[in-house]
Amino acid sequence: MVFRDIGKRIQRAREENGLTQEQLSARLGCTQSALSNYELGKRKISLSLLTEIAQILNRPLDYFMEPATEEKGGESSSLRMPRL
Repeated sequence: MVFRDIGKRIQRAREENGLTQEQLSARLGCTQSALSNYELGKRKISLSLLTEIAQILNRPLDYFMEPATEEKGGESSSLRMPRL
């Protein structure tokens, strides 16, 4: 899993909770720009911040950390987890 995949899951969970980037970033104590960069995978996210996001968005931490799989020729292959 790459940070871009984690970011996509943050964005999906945020939208499902009906929050804007501005609202979530205010609750996290970071800027909207920083949150945008996390969601786009342009900025690495710390485990402590991801834990806080999981709590705010009512998701288990592993929702964001589950390895994504790619289908290649009918076979699934897991992507590596990033070092946090």
